[in-house]
Amino acid sequence: MKSEKTTMDNIAKALGISAISVSRALNDQAGVSKDLKNKIFAKAEELSYTKFKDLEKLNILVLHAKPYFQDNSNFSFKVQSIEKYLQRLGANYRVEFVSEEAQALDAPSLNLNKETFQGVIFIGRFSDSYTLRIKERIKNQVYYTGYSSSFDGDLVWFNFNSGGYKMCEYLIKKGHKNIGFLGSSLIFKNREKVLGITTALEAYFLPVNPELFVYTGEDFEKGVAELLSHLGNSGAIICQYDYTAIRLIKELHRLGIKVPEDISVIGSGNTELASLAIPSLTTLDLNIEYSCEAAVDLLVKRIQRPTKPYENITINSFLVERDSVREV
Repeated sequence: MKSEKTTMDNIAKALGISAISVSRALNDQAGVSKDLKNKIFAKAEELSYTKFKDLEKLNILVLHAKPYFQDNSNFSFKVQSIEKYLQRLGANYRVEFVSEEAQALDAPSLNLNKETFQGVIFIGRFSDSYTLRIKERIKNQVYYTGYSSSFDGDLVWFNFNSGGYKMCEYLIKKGHKNIGFLGSSLIFKNREKVLGITTALEAYFLPVNPELFVYTGEDFEKGVAELLSHLGNSGAIICQYDYTAIRLIKELHRLGIKVPEDISVIGSGNTELASLAIPSLTTLDLNIEYSCEAAVDLLVKRIQRPTKPYENITINSFLVERDSVREV
């Protein structure tokens, strides 16, 4: 059934109970046992029941933090995809940029004083103090990509642990044994990627050499030189972003090291740059569009069922093979 045609009566008839019991359960009222409430919510989800009969009355605030400069194209794609699925839902929404400086303010804008929002989606990393202030005004929240291990709330995130494993396993099956990583130690996703990489190395009985995991700061060239001093002029390098990988290819070219003839390179993100690079970049596609749909769906579930347990949804990625990796 389509969500706009599913009613409480439909749910009641499907379960053989009264519509009053369904109404009490869906509105989180007393008078319904926990077991029956769970059955009602399960059936409501199965029938695609939407609590808001008039979805145009649903008003959602989308706040997104300033993106990493290396990730602009994918960041824009995330925003556009969130908008796409809110439009498909028929909801009203407002999108606002929030800089680090603005997070020190009491509210994202005057809109919170003028409009009522049933939910908010945070895109990117926000400070805990800021999100708590927003929660005082908008209870229903979903965090999209802004993962924190201390965070307790609804979250959609990418499975970078699995992604790191896939990239490393792919290189191993191509015959590579010397595999390095290049990225920032300040970004949480890189810790998950490195965990996946080291797990793959151990699974294939290859040594884990900490010297091949180089974390660059402002001096990118120095970081590359350090990695090459341990890796040599052969092997493979997994990069935190496509941008990092393309910058690495440029630096290797300056040093007279060919990709992929001497060193294979893998990026992450499958941005527009990946297919335009020379050589075209083998990379990890994060399934961004689907993850945006999951974030919108998760927020609707929270609005419909405010007391449900928090969910942490991780989206798996897939590898896109191009020309920057050679078979040994």
